[in-house]
Amino acid sequence: MVEAGWSDAQVDCRRLFEGNSQPMWVREALKIVEVNGAALVHYGYSRDEFLAMSIGDLVLTEESAKERAHEKRRTSEEAKNPRAVSKHRRKDGSFIDVEVSSFAVTFSGRSASMDCSLDVTCRRKTEAQARYLDLLLANVTDAVVASDDNFVLTGWNAAAESTYGRRADEVLGQLDSLVFRTDFVGVEGAEAIRRLVETGRFHGELTYRRGDGRDIHIESQAAALFDSDGKRLGYVSVNRDVTESKYAGEAIRALLHEALTAQEVERGRLARELHDETAQTLTTLLVDLRAVEESQALAATLAVASKLRGLVSVALAGVQRMARGLRPSVLDDLGLEDALERLGLDVSRANGFVVDVHATGPRLPRLPEALETALYRVTQEALANASKHASPKAVSILIHRNPGEIRLLIEDNGRGFDVTETFSPAQLGVAGMRERVHLVGGSVTIESSPGHGTTIVVNIPLPGPPATSS
Repeated sequence: MVEAGWSDAQVDCRRLFEGNSQPMWVREALKIVEVNGAALVHYGYSRDEFLAMSIGDLVLTEESAKERAHEKRRTSEEAKNPRAVSKHRRKDGSFIDVEVSSFAVTFSGRSASMDCSLDVTCRRKTEAQARYLDLLLANVTDAVVASDDNFVLTGWNAAAESTYGRRADEVLGQLDSLVFRTDFVGVEGAEAIRRLVETGRFHGELTYRRGDGRDIHIESQAAALFDSDGKRLGYVSVNRDVTESKYAGEAIRALLHEALTAQEVERGRLARELHDETAQTLTTLLVDLRAVEESQALAATLAVASKLRGLVSVALAGVQRMARGLRPSVLDDLGLEDALERLGLDVSRANGFVVDVHATGPRLPRLPEALETALYRVTQEALANASKHASPKAVSILIHRNPGEIRLLIEDNGRGFDVTETFSPAQLGVAGMRERVHLVGGSVTIESSPGHGTTIVVNIPLPGPPATSS
């Protein structure tokens, strides 16, 4: 029972103090002079232990001596701020976050304060977790979207604003079906929602039409959220924009298909040339060699030998032509500029349009082998594209070299193509050129439109001269 510290006029205050379920105590300055039963239970101290303590014995401090020196100042601050938050130490050594409310009272005829301690440990922990989640959602790069059990949007982080092109204040409170203009990939939308509702999970791909008209590809993982009683609270989905990687994958597959197709075409061409030209020439050579062996007349033998010489020359020319197509020896022997001039001459003869090659700037020292090969193959691909798709009357090739950069310009007056068209035959060739140039650290610019020809500009920085020691 509370001792007679309360006056008869304070009977209501005494009842509030004794019956309150929150820990309460009365203190004169810093000294605790009365405590209620709830405080004994919550803090674990006995009544005698409590009454032997001051406020400084309860408050958690990092430097007890320093804190005790400032007890009077803290008490004064608490008086000015009757709802102070601090940490209190319980008897078992654990600490709790408390919010203390103080009221001025008269106890035993003297001025005192009555403190009410509210344990806010769980609330503070929840607030800290909420702040952490807010910070996490603000910095995560994936779009995180939350909704209630009726699919009304309740959460929309910064990444969602960037991904979908809509601000949070525009979409929160709306049904997600009114916000998302999506098409699911490989599954009907109704089926995807059914899976999420029935199983609590969904993982799939969908496309979204942004407000600016651009379609993006989204990889989405959604899950249902439940409270501790198993009641469904809503849903949260983590959505990643995979547009670039998807297009990159398609481009890689297209390039691989193109490379394999080109490889098979090249093998077929070589097989036909070997069969139709070289093999037939060698067969004739074998027949005529047998005739030489069986001939009895010198004049006839000389005539056959002359014919054989011509056949060998034809076979040799065919083999050399095929070898140049695979790897031109002039590129290895004389360098890029001479190899391009020879390539332009061969293409002119084979296709009937003029190929004009101009090389400016120094030719020495030789360019690195990988760089020469890349520029040669880009030119070869550009001329092949022109002959297959553009039907030009003329192609101009300009290669200019200066100490810091080499530039290749290929321009034709053919039919051109739409550079925005994805994966057209011409575009596949362009993709191969870009890949070759990027591998040696350069860039490619393509300008073309139907009926106005095509211009290809390649810029590749050259390595600087080795540093000289002073």
